Amino acid sequence: MSVINAEQFKSKATRVVEISGFEENEKIEVRIKSMSLLTMMNNGKIPNELLGVVQKLFNEGTNSKKKKISEKDVLSQSDDIKSLTMLMDVACKEVLVEPKFEEIEDYLTDVQKTEIFNAAQGPIKQVTPFIQK
Repeated sequence: MSVINAEQFKSKATRVVEISGFEENEKIEVRIKSMSLLTMMNNGKIPNELLGVVQKLFNEGTNSKKKKISEKDVLSQSDDIKSLTMLMDVACKEVLVEPKFEEIEDYLTDVQKTEIFNAAQGPIKQVTPFIQK
């Protein structure tokens, strides 16, 4: 067995996903890495004002198997649409590998952000044992 090189490692750690394009029925591909909201929280990548929203999502996720966080979940847990937008932007910035979020942030639609967010997250159940009630 040989040691994996950096490019091989990156290739395994990322994947190409299809998201909605800009025309009807159009799909485009972006490269993303997996997202861990818990890791992002611990590393200070989620602003303090969003931590309550994330915590509510995790608490909601403990009641179901392999629940994905959706835009609807965030909206139902938060009265502030700004929190939704901020969380989606933070997540997209974290997970987009190619193209980089900074290169396309002014052009991404809400649907595209939601699709990237959903594609990047693993089942909530994977991280809930670490969350204290």
